[in-house]
Amino acid sequence: MSLPKISIVTPSFNQGAFIEQTICSVLDQGYPDLEYFVIDGGSNDNSVEIIKKYESRITKWVSEKDSGQSEAINKGLKMANGEIVSWLCSDDLYMPGALHKVAAEFSENPDCVMIHGKSVIFDAHGKEEIKEAERKDLSLRYFSVIPFPQPSSFFRKKLIDEQGLLREDLHFAMDFDLLIRAALNYKVTPVDDLLSKYRLHEKSKTVMQIKNFETEWIKVFSKFIRSVGWGESYVKELEHCGLYSEGNDSYIHKHDFAEMEFRTIILYFLDLMSHLSYQFLETDNAKRRLSLIKSLDRKFYMERKLGKISFRATYYPAGFINLIRKITR
Repeated sequence: MSLPKISIVTPSFNQGAFIEQTICSVLDQGYPDLEYFVIDGGSNDNSVEIIKKYESRITKWVSEKDSGQSEAINKGLKMANGEIVSWLCSDDLYMPGALHKVAAEFSENPDCVMIHGKSVIFDAHGKEEIKEAERKDLSLRYFSVIPFPQPSSFFRKKLIDEQGLLREDLHFAMDFDLLIRAALNYKVTPVDDLLSKYRLHEKSKTVMQIKNFETEWIKVFSKFIRSVGWGESYVKELEHCGLYSEGNDSYIHKHDFAEMEFRTIILYFLDLMSHLSYQFLETDNAKRRLSLIKSLDRKFYMERKLGKISFRATYYPAGFINLIRKITR
């Protein structure tokens, strides 16, 4: 049986410390029908020198100024001819044999447009932890947050052919936006394969710019709220919690939700944003968001064990919470 062509895009900017490992993790897959695009944003470190070492095995590479990661990924996606596509950031890695597993999973799930598997989260100190999507309410949580590690997700090119490329005005939530478009119109499937390694380091976007993620997640979720039934009934409550961004755009979709399904989506989004506001020591925001969860579904509030952070956000000064964190870490 012939294997489908797979196209991988690596966006990069000044990642000379990591990009060689990333490139090798793709090229050493031994996958027979692979396209590989490296899109560098005009790095001024040793990145280009490293890329040139492998240019005979790379389908296409460029090094030129761009507006950010989303534009870089789109440059590669526009050139991609693979039936299956994804992007791998220049500080992450594929596990050996990952692409063969991906091809097999899509073959076994012909009606699926996107799959996602497990990833090893690791840091410079050698700490490793396997992460995957929690299966409970998974089909609903696709609309609340990305519940899986992005490097272990792959999609059929028909997704962007039919739904469009990444939004280049988003730099932190472009994958969340793409997931919503996929889950609103197609089948998304979790798989058990360990496919990637996701690196955490002091300069990574996940570590350094988590506040920017929150802002863009709210923007994308607000568009989702405007798009489907039941959304309007939650706008005022979300606005009160600082969780709604005005706009006129909406998603085209085939999927509709029952009232309880939509409430569950709202609850998971509030859960995430409550934890983020508490992390940022924005205790008033945390209290409002947690209070809304409790009023909507007390059982959910108890099951997610939100009482602990609610108590701390209510009774502990932000400075004291920060002191506790420093001591316990």
